[in-house]
Amino acid sequence: QTLNNLSDERTEYLINDRLSFMRFLGLGLSDRVPDAKTVWLCQKRLTQTGAIDGLFNRFDATLRNAGYLPMSGQILDATLVAAPKQRNTNAEKADLRAGRIPEDWQDKPANLSHKDRHARWTLKFTKAKRQDDGTMPSSDLAIPFFGYKSHVSIDRKYRFIRKWKTMHAAASDGARLREGLLDKTNTASSVWADTAYRSKANEDFM
Repeated sequence: QTLNNLSDERTEYLINDRLSFMRFLGLGLSDRVPDAKTVWLCQKRLTQTGAIDGLFNRFDATLRNAGYLPMSGQILDATLVAAPKQRNTNAEKADLRAGRIPEDWQDKPANLSHKDRHARWTLKFTKAKRQDDGTMPSSDLAIPFFGYKSHVSIDRKYRFIRKWKTMHAAASDGARLREGLLDKTNTASSVWADTAYRSKANEDFM
């Protein structure tokens, strides 16, 4: 879903329509296909129970047992993950930033199920394009972005994800390195990361 930017409804349709999607899920033509509601419930329950950590650890153990040990150092990077934009009042925004549930939502379960209370706004900087007269703008473009930031650490040898952490988009990159993003089992100690992760605190930690 993430790689193809698919809604739950579109996912249900493509599983029914595409043999490649069926093969990926181990389904045959005569098998029952989960509907959009089932996909949504599965994701919600995985999140609520914290099962993703256990599943990821099983995946990593399978890689190691197959001989794909973390080797040659590691590479850190972060990717922005968009969330649906929301229309909230200033008071609701203040409550959400403070980690509170807005008072008007307490008795409205529908609001709680449809509102993303953890995503945040940040600025995404990108290189400005060359103008028609051939000149380059003097500064980069700052584009508002709402959602999350997914931090991953891959081993340099096989390029498999070994550690990960997801935060709201406004959280600084640097502090994530000290929150379990480094894989201490890697056979080499070298770490590659962009300047967002560089700080004295991180260098002392490493």
